[in-house]
Amino acid sequence: MSVIGPHDPPRDGRPQRWALGRRGAAASEFAIIAIPFFIMIIGIMEASWQLMTGAALDHAALRASRYGITGSNTPPAWQTTGQQNVPTCRTQNIAWLVSQSTNGLLQQSHLVVTTTMWPGVAGAGTGTGSTGAGAGGQIISYTLSYEQPSITGGIATLLFGKDAFTHRAFLMVKNEPFENATC
Repeated sequence: MSVIGPHDPPRDGRPQRWALGRRGAAASEFAIIAIPFFIMIIGIMEASWQLMTGAALDHAALRASRYGITGSNTPPAWQTTGQQNVPTCRTQNIAWLVSQSTNGLLQQSHLVVTTTMWPGVAGAGTGTGSTGAGAGGQIISYTLSYEQPSITGGIATLLFGKDAFTHRAFLMVKNEPFENATC
């Protein structure tokens, strides 16, 4: 004697009652799961984009501050090959290098670079300091602020409450001894 399971066809050729109640179940289950799933995927994409922007800003800040430390008023030749409108002032080159070292991911129009200088180590980081990239041997702070628009537009506004995110990077360095005049 064989036992009929719930998935076996009926012996008399008629559909069983349980099969009639399952019509549209897959579509209903998909509708319930799809919305949260796609919201999660969009959130992951936005978070990844913003994390990449933050990492790029940190990398660019390190590159630009290393350039600023040297006192040169022109960027390295390998970065200016084929470039137009290359700034000739060190302070302007710092912001330009941030955009260049990220292959255009960070646009200069959304970037604010603030450099503050102190004459020596004793007062560095306290008080107001002076604006500029400083002279040889001075302590310089680099504050970079970048506003990255959302890649998902209105969906990011619904998920995060805003359509752009602000990223910040901060570095303090001591300029190498150099003789170049600041511009």
